[in-house]
Amino acid sequence: MIFLILSSIFYALNNLFWKRTLSEFNLWIVVGLRSILTSITGIIIISFFYSEAIQTINDAILTSIICASILGALGLICMISALKKGSLSQLGVFNLITVFFIASYLFIFENILVQNYTIAALFIIIGFLCYLFQIKNNINKRYSSRQLVLFTMMSFSFAGSSLLHWYNLKQDIPAVIFVSIQESVVFLSVLLLVVVKPTLLPQNGYFQIKKVLNPVVLMSIIIFAAVWTGFLGLQSTNPLISSLISLVTPMLTILFGVLFYKDQWNYFSLLALLFIASGVYLINLEII
Repeated sequence: MIFLILSSIFYALNNLFWKRTLSEFNLWIVVGLRSILTSITGIIIISFFYSEAIQTINDAILTSIICASILGALGLICMISALKKGSLSQLGVFNLITVFFIASYLFIFENILVQNYTIAALFIIIGFLCYLFQIKNNINKRYSSRQLVLFTMMSFSFAGSSLLHWYNLKQDIPAVIFVSIQESVVFLSVLLLVVVKPTLLPQNGYFQIKKVLNPVVLMSIIIFAAVWTGFLGLQSTNPLISSLISLVTPMLTILFGVLFYKDQWNYFSLLALLFIASGVYLINLEII
C-alpha cells in the first residue's frame, strides 16, 4: 500500500514539473530526453540485478507488455499535448475519470461486484457534466474541444495501459522491466513522430537541450520512482484499488494548479469535483 501512496505523490510532483517545463521548452525535446534517461536508468538496474528475469519473458508476454506500453505512451502524448495550453485542474479531473473507466471494466468483465456501482456511476456522470458545463461557460475561454478530446483519449489510454499491465504483472516479472519497456516505447514513439514530422523540433533544439537538461534529469528521477512504485503497488493489488489510492494524485494536481498557476475554481467547479470524487469513493466502498 505504501508503494501506491508514494507513487501518487511522485506523479503529482511530476505533473507540476510537466506544466512548468512545457511552458518554457519544446514538448518533444522534453519527452524524448526524459524518456531516454529513464530507459537507460532502467536498463542499468536490470543489467546489475535482474538479468536472469529477462529469460522468463516469452514472446506472448513481451507483446502484451509492448501493447500496454504503447497505450501508456499514447496517453502521455495526449496528456502533455493538452497540458501545453490546459490546466492542472483539468488534468486532475480527467485522472478521476480514468478511475471510472477502470472500475467500469472490472465491474463488467472481471465480475468485481460493487453494490454502489449504479449510484457511483450516476455521481460521476453528473459531476463530469457539471464540469463540462462550467468550462464551456468559462469567461476566460481557456478551454477548447481539442483539449477535452485529448484529455479523454488520455483517460482511455491510461486505463487500458493500467489494466494490461495488471494482467502482465501476474506473471511475477520484476516491475523495473515494465518501467524500462514503457519508457523505451515512449522514446521510440517520440523519435518516430519527429522523423515523420521534423518541424516538431525547433531550430534551436540543441540550445534547448542544454538548457532543459537539469530539470529533465530531476523529472526523470521523479517519474522513474513514480512508475516503479506504481507497478510494485499494482503487482500486489488490482487496478481499481490502485487507481483509487492514486486519487491523491489528481487532488494534489488540482491543488498545485490553484496554488502555483492560479487556476480558477468556483463553487460550481468544486461541486463537480465533489460528485466525481464521491462516485469514485462509492465504487471502492465494498472492495477495500
